[in-house]
Amino acid sequence: MKLFGYRRTVNLLAATLVLTATGCSWYVSPGANHGAVNADNLVFPEQAGAWQKSGKIVDKNDIAKIKVGSSKDEIYQAIGTPHFKEGFNAREWDYMLKFYDANDNLETCQFKIIFDNNYEGRLHGGEFYATQLYWQPAFCAKYAS
Repeated sequence: MKLFGYRRTVNLLAATLVLTATGCSWYVSPGANHGAVNADNLVFPEQAGAWQKSGKIVDKNDIAKIKVGSSKDEIYQAIGTPHFKEGFNAREWDYMLKFYDANDNLETCQFKIIFDNNYEGRLHGGEFYATQLYWQPAFCAKYAS
């Protein structure tokens, strides 16, 4: 019986290492684990790493609903699931969003949302709230207004 317990422990440790090594993380940008990221330290994921490779065309009215203080549920309902390896309990979400400009050309923008700084203890009725919103390139923020 002791051998079975040992093997089970080894298998659990191996699974944990595999998940950690495959990029299953809750934050990428330095400071995201505290809910505040210096704009100079932002890390946007490589677009090739998105599970939705082509991004998502979104309505400007939907993206305008997302503000500092929006809950994860509100964001999810407005623009859907994050486009990279984030889980629902992640401290930052990343999206590849597409908008039509004034000339009907399609523009691709990356959108990053950082969530509250006291992740473990600041539950508001079971919700986590956006504390910072970032765009790459920065001029893409015009689509949110």
